[in-house]
Amino acid sequence: MGLPTITVPQYHLTVPSTGKEIKFRPFLVKEEKILLLAMEGEDQKQIVSATKEIVQNCIFGDVDVEGMPAFDLEYIFLQLRGKAKGEVLELKYKCPQCEGEIPLAVNLDDVKVIKHKDHTNKIQLTEELGVMMKYPDLELQEIIGKTVEGKSHVEGLFETIVHCMDYIYDNENTYPSKDHTKKEMNDFLESLTDEHFQKISKFFDTIPALKHDVELKCPNKAKGKSKNKDRKNCGYEEKLTLEGLGSFFA
Repeated sequence: MGLPTITVPQYHLTVPSTGKEIKFRPFLVKEEKILLLAMEGEDQKQIVSATKEIVQNCIFGDVDVEGMPAFDLEYIFLQLRGKAKGEVLELKYKCPQCEGEIPLAVNLDDVKVIKHKDHTNKIQLTEELGVMMKYPDLELQEIIGKTVEGKSHVEGLFETIVHCMDYIYDNENTYPSKDHTKKEMNDFLESLTDEHFQKISKFFDTIPALKHDVELKCPNKAKGKSKNKDRKNCGYEEKLTLEGLGSFFA
């Protein structure tokens, strides 16, 4: 006779990039083990792989996480974590003034992917010519990060754009970036006017992102002497924007 099993609840969420509703379950001990092992190794590639594996395990239906935009994957992962371990996430920050710990409670139900109203991934450069951009997934983000390391802002921007161009199109044909060399893609970028280049750059300025605004208030006792004799607490305050999955594991 087999061992009894526990029925795991199912939930719904809306994928930010597509607006499609999907079903999911909270991650279980087996998924938490995958994540903990990856984090112990401190290998970013393993952490990315573990995150994708956990999300793929926990969502139902024909949804492939390979190539999924990073902000979608981050949002889904936080939803899985919230249903598995509770919606309130307890974080800690070091106070830059008194060096004590500042506790911060974040309700994951309040964390959303912020979308800019003017954002589009279809960039119409002229009446005849345009570029379709693709959202970087977690792996592409890592590749871009390594590629632009140590380079100037302009060089880094060029590298990022080249990696995120899905295809170029005109009135008759499409030209997938995968069918062309990096040099050809760079040459195309360099042939644009500044106006055209700024249109493409705006894609990154307005790209959806997992963001949440919080306020830090230090509750610790003040260190040393203070000019204000009535001040017993440190009193440090700061407005902070949590952005990206890593910010929610401080």
